[in-house]
Amino acid sequence: MKIIYLDGCATTAVDDEVLDAMLPYLREDFGNPSSPHVLGKRARRAVDAAAASVAALVGADPETIVFTSGATESNNIALLGAFAHDDRAPVNGVFCPIDHKSSLAVGRALAGRGVDVRTVPIRPDGRVDLTGLAGLLDLHTRVATVAWVNSEIGAVQPIAEAAALCHEAGALLHVDAAQAAGRIPIDVRAAEIDTLSVSGHKIHGPKGVGALYVRPEIRHRLRPIMFGGGQYALRSGTVPTHLVVGLGAACELALRRRNDDWSRVRRLRATALDMLTTGIEGARVNGDPHGGVPHVLNVVLPGVRGESLVSSLHGVALSTGSACNSDSQEPSYVLTAIGVSPEDANSSIRICLDPRMPHEDLVRGIELVVERARGLTGAAAAR
Repeated sequence: MKIIYLDGCATTAVDDEVLDAMLPYLREDFGNPSSPHVLGKRARRAVDAAAASVAALVGADPETIVFTSGATESNNIALLGAFAHDDRAPVNGVFCPIDHKSSLAVGRALAGRGVDVRTVPIRPDGRVDLTGLAGLLDLHTRVATVAWVNSEIGAVQPIAEAAALCHEAGALLHVDAAQAAGRIPIDVRAAEIDTLSVSGHKIHGPKGVGALYVRPEIRHRLRPIMFGGGQYALRSGTVPTHLVVGLGAACELALRRRNDDWSRVRRLRATALDMLTTGIEGARVNGDPHGGVPHVLNVVLPGVRGESLVSSLHGVALSTGSACNSDSQEPSYVLTAIGVSPEDANSSIRICLDPRMPHEDLVRGIELVVERARGLTGAAAAR
C-alpha cells in the first residue's frame, strides 16, 4: 500500500543523487579523512568539498563549517559551549520557548547548574517579541538562541534584528536553522549570525549528520563539550565521510532547487488548505496563515483529536507536531505558547509538504484526512 508522506519536518527521504554521491565512500573510498595515505587524502578532499557546499547554502566560508551528528549536537555545542562549567547567575542565557527541545533541554541543564535562564516572550503569530528580547539582554548574557523557522507552525523569526540586539549587549546569537536551510535564503554574514546549525535529514540528506557554522570572530568564546583527537577544535571524532558527502550533496540540491521548490510548495499548500477548510467545518490555521514558510501547515480540526486521527490513518503519514514530542500526551507547547487553547491544540495536525510530491498524491492524501476526520467527528457525536 502506498503511503502518502506529509511529515517532511520530521524527516525527508534521501534523494537519489545524494545516495549516489555517498556510495563510493562506503565502498572503494572508505579511508579515514585524518589518515595521511592516498585513501585518507581522497576522503579529506571529499570532506572539504562537502564543507564548501554547506557553506554555500548558508552564505559562509568553508573553514567556518564544523561537521556534527546533526542539529541536536550542533545546538548543544553552540549553547553549552558558550558557558564555562562554573558559570552561575547573574550569568545568563536567553531561550525561545517554542524552539526544538534540543535547545530547550540545554536551557534546563544550564538552569540546573545555576545559570540564569531567561525566556523570550512570543507573539500570537509565533514570532519573538524583539522589545521583550531587548529587555532580557544585559552585560551578563552569554548567548541568546532562536530557531529561524519554527518546526510546528512555520513562523519565520526576525534573525537579523535579533542579532543586532544581542551584539549591542555583547551577547552571541545562535540560530537553529534545521527547518530553514534549503527553504529560505540564508546569509550568515549579512545577518551577522554567530553560530548556526543545519541537519542533513531535513533536506533529503542522510540521518546522523549535520553542521555547525561558527563565525570566526567569536570562535574563542566557545568551548568544546567533547574531547578526543581534535579533528575539529570544537568537535572531536572521526569524520563519517559518506554522511558528510551526503550532506554536501543535499545542500547543493537544496540551493539549486530552492526557488522552484518555493513556488511548487505554495501551490500545494493552497490546495491542501482549501480542501481542509471546505471539507471540515471550522478548520483554521494555527499561527499566521500568511507570514510563515509555505511547507508547514498547522491546522485545527474542531471536534477531532489529532492523535486519534494520525494513528488511524493507514495510507497517510502526518503528525500532530514535532517528532521529539510524539510520545507526549500533553498539548503542543508551541501551540499553547502562542495562545491556542489546550482543546484546540489537541485537535490540531501538522502537515509538512515536500515540493517534489505529485499534486495528485497530495489531493488523495488530504481526501483521506478529511474522510477520516469526518468519521471521527461522527463517531464522537454518536456517543
